[in-house]
Amino acid sequence: MKHLHDSQYVVVEPVRPAFPFLIFLGVLVVVVSVAADWLNSLPVQFVGPILYPIERILNAAFFPEAQTPLRPNGSALLVLLPTLALFAAIYFAARGMFRAAMRVLRPFIGRR
Repeated sequence: MKHLHDSQYVVVEPVRPAFPFLIFLGVLVVVVSVAADWLNSLPVQFVGPILYPIERILNAAFFPEAQTPLRPNGSALLVLLPTLALFAAIYFAARGMFRAAMRVLRPFIGRR
């Protein structure tokens, strides 16, 4: 605290840098890259065949001209993670809009 006058104090908060987050992000990228490389080296492919029908249906629905490849495990994992993040973002955005609409409409629904 800095003393300005007898009756006034100013609290100076420390600024936290983004450095720990950048370290976490860097470690996460390295771990995902190593995991994808390890999955690609496995003789049994299990992530690619699971992702293939889902990706084929989505491509047929949204991009009819696209050809869907059967990906190895690591590549399929790197495609699956952003796909899941996109579906989660769509879900939470829709849920938030529905809740906001219900909050706005709640006073009008119960009245007759």
